[in-house]
Amino acid sequence: MSDEKIENIGQLLNQAGYTLADLIRESSRTNSKLLMMTDENRDKCIEIYDIIKNDSLSSGTKGKKLEELTYILFNKSVENVFDVYRNCKTSTNEIDLMIRWTENARLAGINSAFPCFGESFLCECKNYKGPVDVTYVGKFGHLMTISNVDFGIMVSWKGISGKTKWDAAKGLIKKFALHENKYIVVIDKDDIFEICEKKKSIFSLIYDKYMALKLEIDYSTYLKKHGAEDILL
Repeated sequence: MSDEKIENIGQLLNQAGYTLADLIRESSRTNSKLLMMTDENRDKCIEIYDIIKNDSLSSGTKGKKLEELTYILFNKSVENVFDVYRNCKTSTNEIDLMIRWTENARLAGINSAFPCFGESFLCECKNYKGPVDVTYVGKFGHLMTISNVDFGIMVSWKGISGKTKWDAAKGLIKKFALHENKYIVVIDKDDIFEICEKKKSIFSLIYDKYMALKLEIDYSTYLKKHGAEDILL
């Protein structure tokens, strides 16, 4: 989408009393088709998805294909919203994907629709024979800390370990959220399939998972004022 089209859309929305941020926010929450990828990009994603499903491929090849697919999901789901950088090297680590808002997205205020993303966020892609375990989730959490970001996405073909919500890798993610205010959203092969089939947008999927994580560990809403509090204070 060109800058001129974005500006025209912004003007029309302002006339109606809305902003682009309002449109993106509400479209994500209602899983609107406005945020679905084009048929061309969908076909490309389906093609890569089917390649990853091929059991005869090496794990390394599958991992690269998963990273390629994830790149398309963020870079092409909605044009000109995210800048996506692949294989970013730091002094001690390599980040699969570093994602930040485009200048146009910030100027239009779209970033305010998703404050959980911050100015930028990290994305790691894992395609192992089984679910990603607590060790790799811990490393990702550490990477977020030294990179000074509070939001990350773990794209794992077979999900993460944990028999219950507070067990193993699943439990560690909740502890990061509760104690560190760092949120890791996990996207697995079933989630990717839903996006590829245009049943969900990448935005609505992430928003739902983020809110599910945040609300489940945010116990402050259950703390009620005690009747004797005013007397004690």
